[in-house]
Amino acid sequence: MNANSDGNRGAFGNPWLQLTIGVICMACVANLQYGWTLFVNPIDEKYHWGRAAIQVAFTLFVLIETWLIPLEGYLVDRFGPRWVVMGGAVLVAIAWVINSGASSLPVLYFAAAVGGIGTGCVYGTCPPALQPQVSAQEPRLPSGPSRP
Repeated sequence: MNANSDGNRGAFGNPWLQLTIGVICMACVANLQYGWTLFVNPIDEKYHWGRAAIQVAFTLFVLIETWLIPLEGYLVDRFGPRWVVMGGAVLVAIAWVINSGASSLPVLYFAAAVGGIGTGCVYGTCPPALQPQVSAQEPRLPSGPSRP
């Protein structure tokens, strides 16, 4: 998705289309993070694990999502953003499946770890890969401290 990647071919070479796809990818994986609170009480009512124990899964998710960004950046440099985002999407899908059948805390925690890795792959790849292209075409757009 950057100037040196294999994403600049055909219709997908348009930075604005890439930006739109990147935002859609980020929205698709955001539900693991932003929808979490909706599931805590129903999980607690069903399994009686306690809200604090259930929230450990969310803590693991956020820690893994954020602290593995340097490793995911290395993967982007090695394999390109397309493969890292696709791999992250697959991991998020696996996390959804595991979460849907989680009947113990260790399984819930494992699903959170898998989802954290996948979400980090998407969140850590899309903005940095797309920002230089879009700001190069439209320099008046604010791009924060990461602007080249």
